[in-house]
Amino acid sequence: MYIQSVEPNKKLVSLVSSIGRDPLSWKGWSCLYLDLSEISEDKKSECFLWIKSIVDAYFGDVEGHVYACHGLDVHIICKNVSHEMLEQAARQICDLAKDESDSRLYFQIYNLAKEAFDYIQIVLDKEGEGHKTESIVKNSPHPAADTFSTAPITANQNIIRKIKVLLVEDDPVVRWMVRNALKNDCDFATAPTANKAFSLYSSYKPDIVFLDIGLPDKSGRDVLAWIMRNDPDACVVMFSSNNSMDNIAGALEDGASGFISKPFLKDSLIHYINNCARY
Repeated sequence: MYIQSVEPNKKLVSLVSSIGRDPLSWKGWSCLYLDLSEISEDKKSECFLWIKSIVDAYFGDVEGHVYACHGLDVHIICKNVSHEMLEQAARQICDLAKDESDSRLYFQIYNLAKEAFDYIQIVLDKEGEGHKTESIVKNSPHPAADTFSTAPITANQNIIRKIKVLLVEDDPVVRWMVRNALKNDCDFATAPTANKAFSLYSSYKPDIVFLDIGLPDKSGRDVLAWIMRNDPDACVVMFSSNNSMDNIAGALEDGASGFISKPFLKDSLIHYINNCARY
């Protein structure tokens, strides 16, 4: 668990903006939010040390970041930690704070895929930027939810054609899996390299791009940057087996419409096609 010590407030606001861009990319991620406003000023540094000790004990090897903002609240954002485990850690922190300082801590646990916008409101209100919440919600391509939208893929009834998918992926097994999953619903073009993707994008004009981050000739992030420069309204969904916080947030901040962790389910592909593809 990494403790963000440089500009934690600024880093957290940037992160919640990327969460708002596509909450479902954050499936499996949670935030334990601790409100330290009742702790006296002379006890806050000591209290943070207690929190750090308990975080290390519970979540030492867990993927995630800790943000301590304004000395008033702590945000523990982590992946694949049960609600029960987060609540147990929070109650221990609260009990310790009460025993040591006779002060109460308050906590809230957020499932970032389901409750993203509730969490975003908390963060931006604390930062005095609550007015931005409405804009983040409005610009999100789809709302926070627990499940993918898996209705059958349909095109606009006035346009009789299949949705065009460009898959940029060097692994032939993954290419086969995606094509096999969607062969009855979409038209397909595939590119095993970044350079092939550049030439295909212009000629094929896909409705949606599924783009692997780890390509043999360039990073998928470089391809994403090229697509967004040339087509700012493009729908690009990133693939990667590395679903770290930095990887997800970085892709979304760079303009991706979503992020799918490998191995993936067909339902996740259909969700993004239904929500992002231009008909």
